[in-house]
Amino acid sequence: MMQTLHHAFRSAMGCHITRSRHLCCHATCVRPHATHARRASRHVGRAVSANMPAQADAGDGPSTSGEAPHVPVLLNEVLDAFKPLNVKVYVDGTLGAGGHASAMLSAHPELAVLVGIDLDPTAHKLARARLEGVGRSDVTLHLMRGNYSEAERFLLGLPPCSTPSADAAATSDGSSLYGQVDAMLMDLGCSSMQLDTAERGFSFLRDGPIDMRMDPEARLSAEEIINTWSEPELGRIIRDYGEEKMWRQVARRIAAAREEEPIRMTSQLVQAIGYTQIKSGGRKGGGKQIHPATRTFQALRIAVNDELGQLEQALPAAISALAPGGRLAVISFHSLEDRVVKHAFAKAAGKPTPEEEHLTYGPDKYQFLDELEARAVGTLVTRKPVMATDAEAAMNPRSRSAKLRVLERKQP
Repeated sequence: MMQTLHHAFRSAMGCHITRSRHLCCHATCVRPHATHARRASRHVGRAVSANMPAQADAGDGPSTSGEAPHVPVLLNEVLDAFKPLNVKVYVDGTLGAGGHASAMLSAHPELAVLVGIDLDPTAHKLARARLEGVGRSDVTLHLMRGNYSEAERFLLGLPPCSTPSADAAATSDGSSLYGQVDAMLMDLGCSSMQLDTAERGFSFLRDGPIDMRMDPEARLSAEEIINTWSEPELGRIIRDYGEEKMWRQVARRIAAAREEEPIRMTSQLVQAIGYTQIKSGGRKGGGKQIHPATRTFQALRIAVNDELGQLEQALPAAISALAPGGRLAVISFHSLEDRVVKHAFAKAAGKPTPEEEHLTYGPDKYQFLDELEARAVGTLVTRKPVMATDAEAAMNPRSRSAKLRVLERKQP
């Protein structure tokens, strides 16, 4: 049954499929303990499993690394999206420091299996401590080191939930977690802890090596792009991934600066970029002030980590991994990400994407719309993106650009 659903979704979406359950941490099964916690989350993983002992309360105090706590974005909105569900299996595709995941453990006493995926080994250390602090020894945890685009492979390799939700039990073949996922979150972009660590090179506000790799073991770094890619290649990614209007000028400045000496530090790159337009709005007197280097740093980060390519691959797989009635929630932070999510959700819901809009006119429009509806595998829970409240935006400025979209897998 599961294989049939899997292939049907591949034909409808032209992409992958994903399902989820148990949370591991290097070779043994993991279990958490203590009170509840709050903080940040983000990015993906390779497999890890371990049984974990009870620990002291993770609480809302500093993390085990001694750093200040990180606040998960749109936490209440994410919890609201999953509140109506009987969540037996939860997958956090961007685990980060475990803020959203720990809140889900507290909010859903019925939860039996939690899978956390993240590329960053530092995130795994922080998340494990926080999840252990929730006091849920009854939950099987699987911490996977890798990218959310690998969720299908992870879930197919994990043992099934022994007490799946009714819908998952009715449709899953019971051989793995794939097809048993009741709730899945993907919190895209760069986490607070990555931005706040100068050595990672993600932020132009902190001087450090220009790295920008989500996975510290990845081969390509931002320093390599800046110093070895041609000026036209630099211009292309700054234009396409940074949506920088002055992309030619920025690329020219970087190429000229590296002729003087290699650009290895974020401060050097900021100096090379110099002044560009500092308003993101196009209306007279409107637009918000942004740092001149904002778009270039965004472009480099996306290029280094192939963020859009990974996202396009991950979304169809994640939708396919859901149990009937299961929900996928995605938080994006810029228009490029949100566009990919919006189009993938529209396709899964049997709605035309902007590229297909022209097919909704003419004599064959009804046939085309009927075909779209017949191929639909989900329904839109949020027709418009959910944004941060004024209170959250004031408390956590990084939430201002966050957009939450939610899709629910259709019943068979």
